[in-house]
Amino acid sequence: MAGSFNAARKWRVGVLLLAIVFSAIGCALDETTEDGLQAFNHGKYREAVRIWRKLALEENPDAQFNLGRIYELGLGVPRNYETAARYYAMAARHGNPYAQGNLAVLYAHGKGVPQDFVQSYAWSTLAAANYAKWARDERAAANRNLNIVASRMTGVELEAARQLVEERLSGADH
Repeated sequence: MAGSFNAARKWRVGVLLLAIVFSAIGCALDETTEDGLQAFNHGKYREAVRIWRKLALEENPDAQFNLGRIYELGLGVPRNYETAARYYAMAARHGNPYAQGNLAVLYAHGKGVPQDFVQSYAWSTLAAANYAKWARDERAAANRNLNIVASRMTGVELEAARQLVEERLSGADH
């Protein structure tokens, strides 16, 4: 009787240990944007890229923005404005104002995308509208970019940009 009691006890302890191991593995597999940020803040850029790339494929706009930024700066990866613009565009379409603002600047300067003041104006307008109320500096930067590109646009281009903003606000751009 004592032998079967000890065997049952060992079995329960074994099951408990397996549950703990699988729980730990599950937690490692469920990495978050914050995990990537923590890796980034510790200079582990490649680890941050790995985490964010997985999350970006799952349509996480924060991870998409972070990847855009890391490719724009060339941290842990070769600097690549085209890849940065691609990730910014993904996040921008999800409404991330930081991605919208950065994408607007890339369009204004033709970095990673063709120079396009209509696109720059539209993304700057959306960024300025979507920043949180406390993000005054970011909103001001988006408005500065908006004014700069507007000064270089024709009336027809301005109208096209305004129409593009309306389409994106109504969700027709998706």
